[in-house]
Amino acid sequence: MEHSPRYRRLRALLRATRSDAGLTQVQLAVRLKKPQTFVSKSELGERRLDLWELIDFCAACEIDPREFIQNLMAAKDNPSRPTKRNSPPRMDAEGNVSKR
Repeated sequence: MEHSPRYRRLRALLRATRSDAGLTQVQLAVRLKKPQTFVSKSELGERRLDLWELIDFCAACEIDPREFIQNLMAAKDNPSRPTKRNSPPRMDAEGNVSKR
């Protein structure tokens, strides 16, 4: 899914905020009382957060939502395109990793 530079900035800040709080996706999901996939999909942009979910995210990471928004507004657009996740390596019947 193609996202605007502003939304890519939001996704990057979500990841950075969680990481700066010293939380894994699983730990954050527990605090949010959501599955880990909720956090993952939100960070990857496969799922958009509404305002209240963003406020809950900030609370779980122990950051004031106003500070999060200030950081978001201060961030520069990243002109590079988002990178795609690599598929796991393929294995043959003997369990050897095939070359791409």
